[in-house]
Amino acid sequence: MRFAAGVMALAVCVGVAGAQVAATAGDAGAPPVAKRVHTEKAVAGGTLVDDYGWLRERTRPEVKAYLEQENAYAERMLLPIRPLQKALYDETLSHIKQTDDSVPYRKGGFWYYTRTVEGKQYRVYCRRKGSMTAAEEVLLDLNQMAVGEKFMAVGEFGVSDDGNLLAYTTDNVGFRQYTMHVKDLRTGRVLPDTAARVTSVAWAADGKTLFYGTEDATTKRSDTIWRHVLGGAAGADAKAYEEKDERFNVGVDRTGMGGIC
Repeated sequence: MRFAAGVMALAVCVGVAGAQVAATAGDAGAPPVAKRVHTEKAVAGGTLVDDYGWLRERTRPEVKAYLEQENAYAERMLLPIRPLQKALYDETLSHIKQTDDSVPYRKGGFWYYTRTVEGKQYRVYCRRKGSMTAAEEVLLDLNQMAVGEKFMAVGEFGVSDDGNLLAYTTDNVGFRQYTMHVKDLRTGRVLPDTAARVTSVAWAADGKTLFYGTEDATTKRSDTIWRHVLGGAAGADAKAYEEKDERFNVGVDRTGMGGIC
């Protein structure tokens, strides 16, 4: 009965909020309308018509201006239910354990896990040697990495077999476009080895060779696997495989037996 009463109360709140939004619609003014630019593109033997494709061009001033108009309109429309938004957010947050650890997993002689801290936005990647009672070693603190950035996310995360090197990818724009980095866990130094538009990463058993996948700049399809030896220039990396069939993506990983797949 308590659950049913809660649902009814929420339904009443949402219903009232909906009425408030409807009543505000006239005061918010007309919504912005994106211009149409007729665009045709050949895709899979046919023609794709996308009159709003220009909105994907993130660097165009017109795109930013239009999105700002959309945001301003949304703010005006939702102003009457701001107290309800806060109440729902606070209620959701109250059920989340903000300071928490993930379930650890073992690789080599280390236990790896992530943890979150109340009041912090991002995860911290850690490990402990031998057992979970050993001293904690912080591998990546996304909260520190996000300083000066509008966004921060880690995609791939892979430690070499000897436990000395970490290959990881980051996205600092929120466009799921990742850049690869390599960190020496013995010194904490991030090495100059890097690559752009990386979709997957796998260490070879020698601990100095990296295989990684990259995406096409236009289609964002992961189509090529490269081989990189630490210390070498990314432009000199050898192409290990290219998937030319547009129906498929390609990635690289380690098998359960330690091979490359």
